[in-house]
Amino acid sequence: MISFPNCKINIGLYVINKRTDGFHNIETIFYPVNINDALDIIKSPDGLFSFQTSGIKVETNIERNLVVKAYRLLEKEYNLTHC
Repeated sequence: MISFPNCKINIGLYVINKRTDGFHNIETIFYPVNINDALDIIKSPDGLFSFQTSGIKVETNIERNLVVKAYRLLEKEYNLTHC
């Protein structure tokens, strides 16, 4: 499956507070730009999860990425490790 999520620019980002789930409540204005990311989801033959990105490299723990966090929640809820 391939999807092209819309890109946007945060104008005047203001962090209000940190929530108990680790995310932040914010006030901002999102300005849409005519650019899209490409998100490609491919089922691997071995059933194992892997995640790759391209573009500007960001040094961080891969488990902090929102795509990976979303997958982990789905994996737990729907027992995806046994597909």
